[in-house]
Amino acid sequence: MDSESSYVCDSCGEEIVIPLDPSSGTRQEYVEDCPVCCNPNVIHVDWLEDEARVWAEPEQDHF
Repeated sequence: MDSESSYVCDSCGEEIVIPLDPSSGTRQEYVEDCPVCCNPNVIHVDWLEDEARVWAEPEQDHF
């Protein structure tokens, strides 16, 4: 099981590496500011068995 993954910031295009915590549930969603451009992203993590699917969207686009 991986302990980190990455997403691409929609605002600046940088690949951001984040730690993963499977003990936080199989579906996770939280807001994190991009460490490069400081724009907020909603981070989504879905656990499927021992693999995580990670993606992000700008906070202003999240409904």
